[in-house]
Amino acid sequence: MGQDAEKVLPKDKILIGQSGEFSGEATAKENTLGATAYFNYVNKLGGVHGRKIELISLDDARDKQRTVSNTKKLITEDHVLALFGYRSTPTVEAVAPLTKEFEVPLIAPFTGAESLRKPFNPWMFHVRASYRAEGAKIIQLLTSLGIKKIAIFHQTDTFGKDGLAGYQDALKEKNIEPSVIASYDRKTLDISAAVKATLANEPQAVVMACTPKACANFVKEIRSAGQHPQFMTLSNTNSDEFIKALGEDGRGVGIAQVMPYPWNTGTAVVREFQKVLKESNQNVPLSYATLEGFVAAKLLTEGLRRTGPNPTRAKLMNALSGLKNYDLGGIVVDYSPTDRTGTQFVELTVLSKDGKIVR
Repeated sequence: MGQDAEKVLPKDKILIGQSGEFSGEATAKENTLGATAYFNYVNKLGGVHGRKIELISLDDARDKQRTVSNTKKLITEDHVLALFGYRSTPTVEAVAPLTKEFEVPLIAPFTGAESLRKPFNPWMFHVRASYRAEGAKIIQLLTSLGIKKIAIFHQTDTFGKDGLAGYQDALKEKNIEPSVIASYDRKTLDISAAVKATLANEPQAVVMACTPKACANFVKEIRSAGQHPQFMTLSNTNSDEFIKALGEDGRGVGIAQVMPYPWNTGTAVVREFQKVLKESNQNVPLSYATLEGFVAAKLLTEGLRRTGPNPTRAKLMNALSGLKNYDLGGIVVDYSPTDRTGTQFVELTVLSKDGKIVR
């Protein structure tokens, strides 16, 4: 099926397909803004081997069935060369079989789920570190500070359960049991029971695996009740919108990050990122989320360059497989024919009283 599909790929441009949550919480918005800024920059310079990159983004409202139907359309009707920048563990899990069925690469899914790394999928190329790596870093910090009464707040889908397992494994290594495990349904966003259970436990810290909106609401409700544990969350909440939603309650909230500090111009890719955003004259926020999209787009573009003037899906997969310890400007990705891990870069940040992310 993959070889037949190559015959209908466009000859004058490079079509890249994406399905994401652009309505509802719009969690795909900032990543995509960063990616589009880089693609536009490349196109202004003439594209790749004379072809312009065109990103086709379809809204799926984070509904798995819509994600699957969108992806089939992108592959069989739009004839995209590759899939790119899907976000949300359940939806990426839903389309993972399609990458194998149609032999089409999926580059830089914005999720750190273990289920998408094991078993090995040769058509999926990760950039960010896993949620397990993030959770281990968070628990290491808290326990190093002598904090042992740690609660876990998570959503009851595959993303939330993966985050839960990562936290539990890291705590087990420290011979610590979670003081309470509180959860909520991602479909309803009703966190009332989780808030009640957490308040009753009075933890020293709460580690979270939730959507930006649910995380922000949870922090605000716990603090409005008069408790002030140390809150720590995974990198999926690193958007500018999350910080704005927290407002004054964001002070001291810790966030794991899988990209370099976007305000540190000592890092080459950050300098490039800031330069491109400044020249784009577009309303693109400077954030970890937009930087991750930018880095992902840069990786894909390098793969396209190495694919040559007559790209195919198989050629692109092979080109990316050959990126051994490739430096994107301060963040190194490492692929091989049997490994698509990308990078294990993780660092922890905290929100200041004025809503700034500091290291």
